[in-house]
Amino acid sequence: MIEKKGGAVAPLAQFQKGSLLTIEEIQGGCQFIYRLQALGLSRGKKIEVLKGGPGPLLVKVGNCRIGLGYKQAMKILCRLS
Repeated sequence: MIEKKGGAVAPLAQFQKGSLLTIEEIQGGCQFIYRLQALGLSRGKKIEVLKGGPGPLLVKVGNCRIGLGYKQAMKILCRLS
């Protein structure tokens, strides 16, 4: 966990199935961030973990389900909602 103003944040990959989260920060290059934004994942978005790690994760954003690799999920910092 990383302490930030307003509480602790952790990589998406560390949360379990059923967790309701808010994306706080996306770490990575411009292309990675742009790709996630195109999928609907951006700072401030509310997401739900449908399948946790280890391995690929499945998250729900709005009415869409998105699969993410473990390394990708480690670059998305989230806070419990």
